[in-house]
Amino acid sequence: MSISSFIRRRPRWMAAFAVLSLSATGLSLGGYDALAATLKSNFKARDATRFSSDPNLAPYGMKNLIVAYEASLWPSGADRSQPNTSYVAKTYIPKIKSKNPDVIVLDIEEGDWRFETDLSSSQITDRINKYKKLISVFRTHLPNTKIGLYLSLPQRNWLAVCGDPKKRSSRYTAWHNLNLKLKPLGSAVDIIFPSVYAFYDDAKSKACWPDYARAQIKEARIYGKPVWAFHWMKYKSNLKTIGRSDWRTQLETSYAAADGLVIWSKSGDGAWSWSAPWWLETKDFLADKKLVP
Repeated sequence: MSISSFIRRRPRWMAAFAVLSLSATGLSLGGYDALAATLKSNFKARDATRFSSDPNLAPYGMKNLIVAYEASLWPSGADRSQPNTSYVAKTYIPKIKSKNPDVIVLDIEEGDWRFETDLSSSQITDRINKYKKLISVFRTHLPNTKIGLYLSLPQRNWLAVCGDPKKRSSRYTAWHNLNLKLKPLGSAVDIIFPSVYAFYDDAKSKACWPDYARAQIKEARIYGKPVWAFHWMKYKSNLKTIGRSDWRTQLETSYAAADGLVIWSKSGDGAWSWSAPWWLETKDFLADKKLVP
């Protein structure tokens, strides 16, 4: 039996003792085994999945999280280059207000809203101000709800960490400088939601993913707010489901570096399955970390 299996199958106090004892002897623990001894009492896990017949995962430690998608923030067919604050206030917010959401993530991926390293300072300021106008509407009508942005803060950048080694340094510098320019936007939100989706399933990319995720979370830290990492159980490039062991590595990486995590799924990802390997591993993770209420 592997160390990780032993730890997961014993009571939690025994699991922690086992890891501490092994560490004290100088034995090396690989992957998430080395993290199992540390529990973070304030860590948050949230459910943003969109499966058909999506179940309530709160009893397992994953309360639902509302994501405000761009299609919901404008009338059908409307120009999305500027925020439609009236539509948001009179149409979208009334639809969700009865749910008393404690956290809302705004997900706008239109080109006129995205931040890229080649934007001018005036373009960056203009896009920050658009977000601020939108955020202010939510602040007015949902004053007790915490607000965050998906993807934009910090900018998601795989190549800066896992791209061509000869270009990584310059790419990382440009990426970091852009994220620094977004500090006025960071001040306007309550939680930072870096995207840590896995792009590719080749061995080299899998090996680099933890460095990528930690870099995304590190950049998110510059805004001085809680950081909840956004995960998807599929590879972005080919939509294959991530294997159970690799998925656990992803969850543990965010657990070690961030203050929370969100698990998302694409609409149309299929029907919910209680026996899906990714969910079985997630359930074990939630139990091991004492996140089950």
